Amino acid sequence: MKKIIFLVLLMVMVIPAGTVIAKQMSVAYSGAPGAEEDLAAKQFEKWIKERTKGQIEVKLFGSEQLGKEVDVVSGLQLGSVDMSIMGTTIHEQAAPKYNIWSAYYIFGSRDEVASVLNGPIGQKVNAEMLKNKGIRMIGYGLRGPRNLTSNRPIKDPGDAKGLKIRIPLQPIYVESWKELGAQPVAIAYGELYMALKQGVVDSQENPLSYIYTPAFYEVQKYVNVTEHQRAFFSYVVSEKFFQGLTPDLQKVIIQTGKDITQFHNNLQNQMESQWKQKLIDKGMVFVASDQAAFRKRLADIPNKFTAKWEPGLYLEIQKEIKEYQAKKVR
Repeated sequence: MKKIIFLVLLMVMVIPAGTVIAKQMSVAYSGAPGAEEDLAAKQFEKWIKERTKGQIEVKLFGSEQLGKEVDVVSGLQLGSVDMSIMGTTIHEQAAPKYNIWSAYYIFGSRDEVASVLNGPIGQKVNAEMLKNKGIRMIGYGLRGPRNLTSNRPIKDPGDAKGLKIRIPLQPIYVESWKELGAQPVAIAYGELYMALKQGVVDSQENPLSYIYTPAFYEVQKYVNVTEHQRAFFSYVVSEKFFQGLTPDLQKVIIQTGKDITQFHNNLQNQMESQWKQKLIDKGMVFVASDQAAFRKRLADIPNKFTAKWEPGLYLEIQKEIKEYQAKKVR
């Protein structure tokens, strides 16, 4: 016992007076270097260092270094991962009754997405995540709309028949592409380039940034502008980490969450046209797909899943969108 006390005193003596011992904060995300969430994560790291005066040291783990999103959700719950920037996997795992976001064509613009997420529905989702998994939402960062890439043009729903398409393995995705006559296949995003190159699948769908950064332009010819889904990134923090902070540091995390998602949204808006031009410069051809025809063909898909969602959720979202549109007209 005396030896342990001696060692502790020795450690105290060798730490200079006034030295701040930083609390480590791990941030996990899937994006490769240069992707929007990677750039936002780096800005978050900078702000946290400045605003906490070095009391929190952020460590970034991009490109799925800490595992797939489903693994990161478990890490957030257990407290082995402190924060993440991720897609709708967090909703699927932590708030399944509100995981409507994968449905196609429920939003017509980025502003509609932001309006719903930052309104009453978004507040209910945030409370559900905290209650179910001990995961705190600190902000939503918009993504560019998802578009379909392929090696033949897909102008209308009939062109999708027989298409072998890689999709994230969510039932509503599968049901949607089957309705279009395509053959959906589940392949990890990190393995998708080789799957496209080897012909395991002949198409995939993602926002433009997720088409450019892994160089899909080397193995795909067309970007079919379907804009079938408008999704977002969730900025989430482990409640175990959050409750281990002083009240002042908690306030910094909450405020920086608000600021970084605004930064993210502005960045995404600025970069969308740049991603398009970069893909064109790499030889990809943009096809003006008939979005109205795709929307009509898939209009009934959400109704097949309403039993899995919070009662009335789909109708509530439609109502909020109409109210938002009415305000814009005034």
